[in-house]
Amino acid sequence: MSEKLTTLVRPLPQPDANLGYLFRLAYQGFRALLDSGLEDLSLSVLEYGILSVFETRPELSTSELARISQVTRQTMHTSILSLEAAGLVERRARNQRVVLVRLTKQGRTCLEAATRRVRVVESAALADLSREDERAVRGWLASVAAMTASSQNTASSQSDETKRQERS
Repeated sequence: MSEKLTTLVRPLPQPDANLGYLFRLAYQGFRALLDSGLEDLSLSVLEYGILSVFETRPELSTSELARISQVTRQTMHTSILSLEAAGLVERRARNQRVVLVRLTKQGRTCLEAATRRVRVVESAALADLSREDERAVRGWLASVAAMTASSQNTASSQSDETKRQERS
C-alpha cells in the first residue's frame, strides 16, 4: 500500500489552484533544482544566498547577513562557520562585539561557478516564457516581495508602538 502512495505520479496542479499551494510547489521544485545544481560544489541554497550577498557588499557582520537572508543569527553563525571551514569566507573582528565576514579568493571563485549554475536553473524555469512574459513574472514577484516586506515593516512598527504604549 505505501509503495503505491510513494510511486504514483502526482497530477500537475491546476492554474486555478490555491495560490499559496502553487507558490509552495513552485518553490519546492525550484529549490530542488538549485540543490541539485549546487550539490557538487558542496553548497546549500542558503550558503549560496549568503555568498551572493557579497556580490554587492565587501563585508558584513553576521547579524547583517542574518537580517538580509531572513534567518536567525544562530543559523547564520552556523552557516558562516561552515563556509569558513570550507575556506570560502573569512572573519575578522571590527571590535570586541562585531565580527565582519568577507569572501576569500576561493569563495569568490566558488560564487562565480555557483552563480553560473543558478542562472542555468533560472533559464530552464523561464524557458517557455516570452521576454514580455518573463518581465511580467519578474515584476509581479518583485511587487509581491515588496508587499510582504512592507507589511512586515508595518507589523514590526505596530508591534514596537504597542510595546511602548504598554510600558506607559
